[in-house]
Amino acid sequence: MKGTAVLLVAGVAAYWWWRYRGPGRTSSYWWWRYRGPGRTSSIPGRGGRITGAGASADAHARELRTPLVRLATAAGIHTRAEARARRFKIGAVGERYVAGLLEPMIGEGWVFLADRRLPRGKANVDLLGFSPRGLVVVVDPKKWGGSRLTVRNNRLMHGGKDVSGRLGGMDYEARTVSSLLRVPVVPVAAMVGPMKPGTSLRFRGIRLVPAEDVPELLRALDRKYRPTVPAAQLVAAAQRLLPPKTGRKTVR
Repeated sequence: MKGTAVLLVAGVAAYWWWRYRGPGRTSSYWWWRYRGPGRTSSIPGRGGRITGAGASADAHARELRTPLVRLATAAGIHTRAEARARRFKIGAVGERYVAGLLEPMIGEGWVFLADRRLPRGKANVDLLGFSPRGLVVVVDPKKWGGSRLTVRNNRLMHGGKDVSGRLGGMDYEARTVSSLLRVPVVPVAAMVGPMKPGTSLRFRGIRLVPAEDVPELLRALDRKYRPTVPAAQLVAAAQRLLPPKTGRKTVR
């Protein structure tokens, strides 16, 4: 009887979430107060100016957590959908963390567009950056475990596991953006977790660095870059050709 009551309460709670806070719902007070029209602070009291980071990952997690999945989780039943939702939520946390590291660069004239839709397929660009001189970078946060990253025999290894295929999307994103904007694009994997500060790797044209080192890497790349197209022109083209994938994003 007690177990039945717990399941009933969990079912009601899951339905309430789906009805008022589920996929596509943005009517909550929190959203209106801090993320609604005209708001630019992604976190209360933080004054963030890169909005939308992690939005797609959060949306995927909400879609996966249907009322039935939430009911199963409340009952202690492990599901594949809940496991995937948790991975998306972890990814969203990593994206917001890296966005926070990049925000001070906005005062230096950098522009960052978060969660941008590509013309084809379901892929998105997590963070697209533009330096004042016109350097374009795709920054893809990766929140992986603490195992060491190495490159051996042209394979990317995470501990003893071959994870070479997990960066294929970054190469596609950078090539697509480069084709659209008609300028070189540098892909940077911002690693949250498995790399020590001051270390770096190169794998098939992708730079892998600890998340905390990304700002300095971008500044160093910009110092060596020979501009060909004005930054303002590139930002305007990106806003037109690569719209926000999820919700409404404000760019400052």
